[in-house]
Amino acid sequence: MSTTIISTLEDALSQNEFACRLLPILCQTTGLSSSGYPYLQRPAWEEFRDSIPHILSMGERTFAACAAVRDALPEEESAEKENILRACKVVDQIVGTAAITAPPGLWLARHLLGCYKSLGILDRLLQGQAIYPENCSVTIARVEKKLCADELNTDFLFFLSLGFVEQYDESYRIAGHPRVRRIFESILPQPQSPDPARSWLRLFQGKELETSEKEELLEIGFGVGTREGDQQSHWLPTLFEIELGFRLVPLVIAMRAAGLSEQIQQGQELTATELSKASPVCATGALEILTAAGWCERNGDSYKVTRLGERGLTKGPGPFGIIHTYHPYMTQAAELLLDGSDSVWVERGENVAASQDANRGTFERANNALDLFTKNTDFHLGVFIEHAIGKGEATRQRYERCGDKEIQYVGADLEDAAIDAALEEQTAGHLPPDMLFVRRADIGKPALLLEAMSKAGIDPRGAVMVVGNGFHEIRNQTDESMKQVFKGYCDAGILLLFTEENALAIDDIRQTAWNTYHAAFKYVHEKSGQGLRPALPRAGVRLGRGLRAAWSECAEGGGYFRADTYCERTRTIYPYPPKNGINPSISVNHFFVPMTLAKTLGICDPS
Repeated sequence: MSTTIISTLEDALSQNEFACRLLPILCQTTGLSSSGYPYLQRPAWEEFRDSIPHILSMGERTFAACAAVRDALPEEESAEKENILRACKVVDQIVGTAAITAPPGLWLARHLLGCYKSLGILDRLLQGQAIYPENCSVTIARVEKKLCADELNTDFLFFLSLGFVEQYDESYRIAGHPRVRRIFESILPQPQSPDPARSWLRLFQGKELETSEKEELLEIGFGVGTREGDQQSHWLPTLFEIELGFRLVPLVIAMRAAGLSEQIQQGQELTATELSKASPVCATGALEILTAAGWCERNGDSYKVTRLGERGLTKGPGPFGIIHTYHPYMTQAAELLLDGSDSVWVERGENVAASQDANRGTFERANNALDLFTKNTDFHLGVFIEHAIGKGEATRQRYERCGDKEIQYVGADLEDAAIDAALEEQTAGHLPPDMLFVRRADIGKPALLLEAMSKAGIDPRGAVMVVGNGFHEIRNQTDESMKQVFKGYCDAGILLLFTEENALAIDDIRQTAWNTYHAAFKYVHEKSGQGLRPALPRAGVRLGRGLRAAWSECAEGGGYFRADTYCERTRTIYPYPPKNGINPSISVNHFFVPMTLAKTLGICDPS
């Protein structure tokens, strides 16, 4: 790049040290994807990832640094200027992603680190000891107790994905970065009040709080502090960021539940009295958390929503809520290590709204694929099933497009809370009036759904079943048992359109840092015995456990044909093309047709 434009920018930004540090990254040559989207080349991405802090409050600061660079560019057009503008756009996207992906992982990290501090295991790591999950004991009340190896290994794989530990064959040791040592030395035991979301919600709903609730919110809201400096040599979070993420997640969930954030916009003024007339002091604590996170900035007696705040408050509740649903596992982290996980279960009631937020776009893509399929083939849609129904978002969209004159709708779920939520949507007119609802329908047991449909006189042959992130919820699945599940639906003649988060290797998670929230998503699902899988077969995994058989392998093993034309994947996780050509996507919309039907429709080789 021309030294003239660089020196011009350096002079203009001489009083903005942070922007000057970002400038050499922005000046490196960007790449263009096959779709025409710019990206940072690997050296620039890795330098940005490791040296430019960009989560929470540093995200808003990085936004400002990019804006300062853009403002300092010369007016005349040039290739160098266009390159820098492309790089700024990419950095803005990375920061916007990190606003959503970092807090859930930080929330989990605070819980787990506090638990392991209480058990004395962090101190053992600090002393240089290796932790072997198969043979790890702690002393409680002078009694030695062996920890559950599976639970401990799952926790340490999460620590591994965040860079807190390193793996040595069958053991784990503390990572060498000094920031990890500071975290392990300074973290306090697990908080006594680990889930303030309900107290925040009661505050925002105008309910009278107990004295203990007020004290809890005041302690959480005030004294958050600020990040120590803006220098870093690794993307590891600071202790401050871990503590702040722990406070931020339940607050954001409560604000959405209270209807305070869905339509929020940059520049909007928030005041404590607007959030709570009964207890504006506690509400000020909420605004202080948002300010510490860079989501608001003080403006006299009010707080103005920042660009990062608009992004986080509108897009964050879905991913935040999915992870936060697993707080029973986190509040009982020590008990799980000591006694195993049989007594803990996530109820779908709290997950329904979060899943609705997270899956709305994927259901739209699935319905678009179904429309294209019916247009391109002789297939006629007569029965539409939504399993793991939640509030019925996939059905709502299909009903809005097609009505119910020629389609019989079926909704199924294992949890009563989900069916109850769908019935409320039906009462509100959002779902078909004659829709069949099937309760206690375990998606891992096709016979339960098929029997209910048979009793209602509904033929499953040629039915379309849409599932949003539901198959991974089948507990304790194996590759073979998953093939049998698919076989049950395939033998009944049901087309499967399902969305699943792509199982990522820890190698990928560590390389891409905050560019996904998969470290958190992977952890909570493994902790609860659920089975994430890659979309397509994946080999060559170095760290952690190997990956399960891919969804494509299981479905094809059950008799399905993968209709690639109608499958769609979301953005890829690496922001540059990896040398090995493997760049997994965040999630995939799968489209599987029973092989016999696929041959009849002429979409596969009849041989």
